[in-house]
Amino acid sequence: HTFISTHVARPDGSAETEIPLPGPEGGGRWSRAGNQIAVMTVLGDERIGTAVIAPDGTVDRVLDIPDQSLNLVCVVWSPDDSRLACEAWDEKDPSRGGIYTVRASDGADLKRLTTAPSGMVDLPGDFSPDGTQFVFKRVADEEDGPLLIVDIAGGEPRPLSTELFEDAGRFSADGASVLTSAGGSIVVVDLDGEVQQRVAEAGSFLFGPVWSPDGRWIAFSRTTTGFRADIFISRPDGTERRQVTETSANEIDVDWGAGDD
Repeated sequence: HTFISTHVARPDGSAETEIPLPGPEGGGRWSRAGNQIAVMTVLGDERIGTAVIAPDGTVDRVLDIPDQSLNLVCVVWSPDDSRLACEAWDEKDPSRGGIYTVRASDGADLKRLTTAPSGMVDLPGDFSPDGTQFVFKRVADEEDGPLLIVDIAGGEPRPLSTELFEDAGRFSADGASVLTSAGGSIVVVDLDGEVQQRVAEAGSFLFGPVWSPDGRWIAFSRTTTGFRADIFISRPDGTERRQVTETSANEIDVDWGAGDD
């Protein structure tokens, strides 16, 4: 899983362009407006932080961390793009780990959303479209784990399902379901944890699904040979599948930005 590069392309695979990043890892997210991308970066004091870049890779701003010891990777945009949700950890105090939110303009107004239990990590998933809830995955390591939903206003998270999932989840455009993956299948579950759709393919492993902004398509990674995945798009039920990339590399961490293309 050595990071090589990050690219943008149209959903048909055309106009692919590499984006220079300000940090050593990929995995950024488009803003809801589709004009910015939040990515990880390394700050001057060696902590891991967040940069907001333009689609061509130009760094617009590096967010300050309003805390002396937290690392904050903030890439999940709120519905109005005013805030970012962050994976947080403190090298000296594990009890501070969890999900926080900050103001997207400058990284200020730090608010804690979850507290990861000892030995666990909370991985940010997505805001609900109305901005009142947040879905995330809680795991001990890089493994499948349960999805939980927490109210943005506060309170205890509740399990979404007893099934273990690979991805931290993305809310549908209507907020009625969550898109994720489990066991090599793409899964859509409603907010009661009932499976609404499961897309599987014999001999293939499908993972990392994300909605198109209008909810009519999904993009995902597909592999048949281990550590070599390509990007595909399809309807949420798996029909009308189209291949977007075809390379010898492992293409993961896909996101779908807003826009006419």
